[in-house]
Amino acid sequence: MAHEFTSIAADENTPTFIAADYLLGVVQRIVASRENSRVIIQGFGEIAILPGRQEYYTNAQNLTELCSVPSPQVEVQRMGEATPSNSSGSVRNINELLWTAAFYASQGRLIEGRSKYDVVQFRNWPNLTRLPVTSNAARICALLTRHPTTIMLLHRVLGIDKEEVYQIYSAAYCAGIANTSKRALESAISEAEAVSAQPEPAQERSLFRSLFSKISGL
Repeated sequence: MAHEFTSIAADENTPTFIAADYLLGVVQRIVASRENSRVIIQGFGEIAILPGRQEYYTNAQNLTELCSVPSPQVEVQRMGEATPSNSSGSVRNINELLWTAAFYASQGRLIEGRSKYDVVQFRNWPNLTRLPVTSNAARICALLTRHPTTIMLLHRVLGIDKEEVYQIYSAAYCAGIANTSKRALESAISEAEAVSAQPEPAQERSLFRSLFSKISGL
């Protein structure tokens, strides 16, 4: 299912990354092609991807390093109808690989094409026990599974670093669990930007929580 995101405004100051520069872009191309493929990264291991079955296998011991490798170092071999051997590792869902690849490629940046003004809601709760996460991932997921809101407003309401929100949003977006609401919240965003000028952090947080309560009722 295609993502239907609406970016209300672009923000040139938001740090971004390009999926094609990392393993993430390679995995996305294989999934789109629906061709069984083996991804080989010398010194790190390999990943067998079966798009039609929504599965992947890997013998890699360190996915953190593997997912951070620049895409030119990645070799792709078509597998045809071959099924990976047991030595390729246990079977996992392909969306877990997309989350993981995006999470480590992000490094606190937002995936290119997304905006901190995107109005986001998660369609389901991700299995955080099987995924790399940040310390506040559960709080982010709890809010976004209940109410659509903007990434910019979310980080202020929860009082956590925006880089952490960017990382979870990028991972969720690539894993296909992030949707947008039907309504644009231009007026709410304008009000939120005005509130951000408040000099006292406690007062600012209180006003943002009040604003979010209003948005949640839409």
